[in-house]
Amino acid sequence: MASINYLYRSTRENAPLTLRLLYREDGKDYVLGANSKYLIYSREELIENPKLSAKTYWNKIHPSKRLKDIDSSNKQIDVNGDLNKIENYVLDAFEKINPVEATKEWLQGVIDEYHNPNLNNEIPNTLIEFIDYYLKVKTNKSHRKSIKYRTAQKYTTLQNKLKKRKSEFGKSDILLSDINNKFLEKYYEVFSDYHINTTSKELSQIKTLCKFALTEKKVINDEIFNWQLESERTPFIFFNEDEIKLIEEKDNLPESLANARDWLLISLYTGQRVSDFMRFDKSMVKKKKNKNGIEVSLVEFTQVKTNGKNAIALHPKVLKILENRNGDFPRPISSQKYNEYIKDVCKEANINQKVKGSKMNPDTLRKEYGTYEKWELVTSHIGRRSFASNNFGKIPTALLMKATGHKAESAFLAYINKSERESALEISDYYYSN
Repeated sequence: MASINYLYRSTRENAPLTLRLLYREDGKDYVLGANSKYLIYSREELIENPKLSAKTYWNKIHPSKRLKDIDSSNKQIDVNGDLNKIENYVLDAFEKINPVEATKEWLQGVIDEYHNPNLNNEIPNTLIEFIDYYLKVKTNKSHRKSIKYRTAQKYTTLQNKLKKRKSEFGKSDILLSDINNKFLEKYYEVFSDYHINTTSKELSQIKTLCKFALTEKKVINDEIFNWQLESERTPFIFFNEDEIKLIEEKDNLPESLANARDWLLISLYTGQRVSDFMRFDKSMVKKKKNKNGIEVSLVEFTQVKTNGKNAIALHPKVLKILENRNGDFPRPISSQKYNEYIKDVCKEANINQKVKGSKMNPDTLRKEYGTYEKWELVTSHIGRRSFASNNFGKIPTALLMKATGHKAESAFLAYINKSERESALEISDYYYSN
């Protein structure tokens, strides 16, 4: 049987009580906590008497069984009455769900709904407006599954595209309940001037929005969850070992390009995202002995995207870069400047083979597919892709995934543009290489 208790956990003199839901399920005891949003003293009471302390009342006065002071006694009755109402509301809500669905977020949502009964009605029914609601909830760091800034940016981009072309869907507003297979076909039609992979990624975002809307009690068409999204294999750009050698041997560069070249080499030999390796500094480097008793250098850090801790063994060529810089990593620069400079580095290194790919048109701010010199297509991702691709089959896949931060092998293989069959055939080459 579930029960409720209240605690005063704040160090402030006046703050909301913490509500705790206690219950037992499958022989295990569970406790969920949330902000009750209940204030013992109202704003008006505190204005009238600033010396009132909810903390003192809760700890010293409220627990008393027989209060002689009439004001304190009346306050106790009022507080108990208010708290009982919240308690009954939460327990009624708990009885209506499967206990496995109970989370801190669910509990906080029930409390919010108690204080604002029209809360659920305020959740938008249209796709464009619902994106705002989704971002408001998901960018809250207290949310169990909050999203990163870059992910939020992608939803804002989606929203802006929908705003510009919503009239082409034949209605003044795109309702969540109208998103179905016909909408899927219409979306591909409306955005036919974009690459198919871009459009499919946006439809995947819409699918995610609908899944979230379903948890918010919105009416969603089941057809969405069976969508088969179209995709095309895109040109895969990475450096082979000969091209890496050209970069390593390129000298007589201006300081800014030499600095970027060294960062590029570090990314090629560590396989990390620019958001991670650009934060490397000498304090992160640790000396350890491997199983053969050889002292090696590791760089230990927390990945920005996954928030996971990682440690990378530094390649001798990275150590050589540090040695030439008196033990320091290159000078940190912005991602934008890094992307600009490494193109120039690769151009100077004569990495000019004609390849198919896409690059941003500065006038339209859209990616355009075509045939370009390879240096034109170089971006910060190329270091990580090259590291994974060049070492696939040489280093065990599990260790490569640990280095790159991939959790699922399928995602890792997609990242290096390999199918399951291709990966099996390439690994088999090593069985018969001798």
